[in-house]
Amino acid sequence: MKNISLSGVTLVSLFLSIIGVENVYAIPSFARQTGLDCTVCHTVFPELTHFGRDFKMRGYVMGGGDTKMPLPLAAMIMADATTISKSKNPDGTNAVVNGNGENRNGELVIPQVSLFYGGKIYDNVGAFIQMTYDGTLLPQDKAVAPYISMDNVDIRYANSATVLTKELVYGVSVNNNPTVQDLWNSTPAWGFPYVTSSMAPTPSAATLIDGGLGHVVAGASIYAMFNDLVYAELGAYQTIPAGGPKSILGWHNGGSDPVVDGASPYGRIALQQEAGDHYIMVGTYAMATNVSRVGSNKLDSYHDMAVDAEYQYTHDMHNVTATASKTWEEAKLDASHEMGASDNTSDSLSTTKVKAGYRYDHKYGASLGYALTSGKVDATRYGTSGTLAPDSSYGIAELDYLPINQVKFTMQYIMYDKFNGAKTNYDGAGRNASDNNTLYLVGWFMF
Repeated sequence: MKNISLSGVTLVSLFLSIIGVENVYAIPSFARQTGLDCTVCHTVFPELTHFGRDFKMRGYVMGGGDTKMPLPLAAMIMADATTISKSKNPDGTNAVVNGNGENRNGELVIPQVSLFYGGKIYDNVGAFIQMTYDGTLLPQDKAVAPYISMDNVDIRYANSATVLTKELVYGVSVNNNPTVQDLWNSTPAWGFPYVTSSMAPTPSAATLIDGGLGHVVAGASIYAMFNDLVYAELGAYQTIPAGGPKSILGWHNGGSDPVVDGASPYGRIALQQEAGDHYIMVGTYAMATNVSRVGSNKLDSYHDMAVDAEYQYTHDMHNVTATASKTWEEAKLDASHEMGASDNTSDSLSTTKVKAGYRYDHKYGASLGYALTSGKVDATRYGTSGTLAPDSSYGIAELDYLPINQVKFTMQYIMYDKFNGAKTNYDGAGRNASDNNTLYLVGWFMF
């Protein structure tokens, strides 16, 4: 795909063209199905309100709209530009590149185009299914990562019953990414920042549950919400076998992807309460995963546990959303140690994330976030770090503008205090954490 030089003329022309669009041309499939404005379910997409979480939990099947479309389809196009503080590495290579090593620092590109099936399938069954075209790939990349593949998937059956005079909502979710089925924006799949650059340098260490299994596993879970107060979920995930559904669904387990050995159990408990304009949730979730490695008959075992919370205030044109999470991971690395991929037979990693955001009139928004990852020193696992440690920390500042509900312009700045183990010379070649500070401009267009 041809890149477009980032210029003031390009951005102003794009901005002015969107201002003139009427809402009727940009209503996504959920809004068409329900007849409700997007702001009923979202403070700003993809951040959910209490009503939006309820709509998702009940299986995406609520009606009431007057759409003439035969299927609940929607689409998304993203345009972005990435500029980092120091675009050249100490050895002279470019830090923001495509697969050919060509500089993309400051260029406007189209990284993603998605088609969604979002809404009712039949009776009590509904779905959120995303198919995505990756505009950052080059022709030679197709062998390991397809241009078009299945992205986030959440297919649900939901129903309700009366128990002790209180409503019990229950259901089943089939999905391809642990926490993509979750109702809150404090979990990894839908957590802040909701979008980041795919080309900027990012810290290398992360817990397995924080995106490490996304789109390479399939799973199912049963869930229930009692009296709009207590939520519980229990499920399991497994790697999709090579061939067959792999080529059809775009889920893959080859190359460097983790291959889950057996079923990986997942559990979730949360308590929520709404009182007038205020809403609060506190919860916990956990997952246990065995991973096989090519060349070893042993397994690596990961145990992830997290606590999370979310607070929302909504009144007239004002909305405040705050989220927080803390994840601990204990890893027993029998396979990696045997293969010489880890010095330690066991490692630990923890991640803390906090975010607070304010929206005015569903048009203007500002958010601040902070993330901290720390863990044990391991010279082999983290050999690219000057300190041989996985520690990273950074702050995020973001401004959003929505000229209409289905279009969002975001200006995001990520400032690193520590990157892959150190503040200065983290790679042993003279690159500092602050060299990766990233200005990210992105436009989301939903229709």
